[in-house]
Amino acid sequence: MTFLLHCAAKDLRRRLADPASLALWLGIPLLIGGLMSLMVGGDQGPTPTAHVLLVDQDDSLLSRLLANAGGGDQQLLDIETVTEAEGRAKMDAGEASAMLVLPKGFTDAVLRDQPATIALVKNPSQRILPSIVETGAEMLIEIVHYLQRLMGDSLASLIDAPKDSADFYASEVVSAFAGSINERLRGVSGWLFPPVLEIEAVSDSSGASPQTFNFALFMLPGMIFMSVLFISQGMADDVWDEKMAGTLRRAVSLPHDMAWFLGGKLAAAGAVMAAVALVALALAVAFFGIAPGRVPLAFLWVVYAGTALYCFFQLLSFAGSTRTGANMVSTIALFPAMMLGGSFFPFEAMPAWMAAVGQWLPNGQAVVRLKELLGGAVDPAGLGVAALAIGLPAAVAFAWSARLVRGRFAGEA
Repeated sequence: MTFLLHCAAKDLRRRLADPASLALWLGIPLLIGGLMSLMVGGDQGPTPTAHVLLVDQDDSLLSRLLANAGGGDQQLLDIETVTEAEGRAKMDAGEASAMLVLPKGFTDAVLRDQPATIALVKNPSQRILPSIVETGAEMLIEIVHYLQRLMGDSLASLIDAPKDSADFYASEVVSAFAGSINERLRGVSGWLFPPVLEIEAVSDSSGASPQTFNFALFMLPGMIFMSVLFISQGMADDVWDEKMAGTLRRAVSLPHDMAWFLGGKLAAAGAVMAAVALVALALAVAFFGIAPGRVPLAFLWVVYAGTALYCFFQLLSFAGSTRTGANMVSTIALFPAMMLGGSFFPFEAMPAWMAAVGQWLPNGQAVVRLKELLGGAVDPAGLGVAALAIGLPAAVAFAWSARLVRGRFAGEA
């Protein structure tokens, strides 16, 4: 045991002598935590607004209503009425997301169910906002279409009715129009207003607060184990440093089993992972509302699963006859493991078959259980099964590595 501790202390001192690598490993959760804080923080910045230029050649009641279609708070659409020449100039200068041209006679064509062409010019330098405007225009056309199907006859009789000298309809005309609309709505009420859903409001007698989407819980476990995988690959390569420096041959000649030698490297890797886990979980508590009481077990799980993952990469470091070959093998294993194991993409965002495969990888099991631990939904039986599913193969990988380091690998040093 003393030999193991000496080996672990030696490897930690060597890690501290390489601050760039250590800062990179420790900085991964800091960087990701900062980015997540920016994305989900309280101050989200201004809401993106589509600046729309409206060329109203009709100058009618309907077109003036469209000029106010952005809503009272103007959160989504900022509509500015301009002439066509002004609009073209502003579009050429890239000062708007889109320009909408309402032709003369637009209102009359709508009321009489006649063809009318609305011109929409989009800013090619923008992608999302012009598409929002285009979708809104398409929705407008659909609304007009169904209103015509529902009230076309009534609208036609209204606009054909005579007006008085003050440009008002007679009261009888307005009453007849309102009555026809009422009769039409009554006739289609069975299709327009069916009781599709019945909503029953039930109070939560337990007093528990409603659950909300927790972005940190959604992303953070995968990000933590991305750091762990990078640490595992980087520190497993250290045995090649020892081989190239000649210290591995001297270690083999010592009266100690090489399992203790590799155990020291495993302990050093676990210490680095513990530091990364503390940083990441402290961020989760400070910025993302994770309950502090969930941290101790989550911390132990990250260290346990991380050291198990290190054992797999330690075995892969012996897979190549050269250092370059060994690095290639571990890299080939690293990135598919991160992609399938929930580090690049959460399992909830993956295709079902990919998530099913990834959740059974060692790092996938680790991510799933860490998410449960941080969310407070601990399944002791599932956690125990995952610990065995990760730990037993890792123990086999460690024993295999100890055998290899005693044999051909050390003999070639």
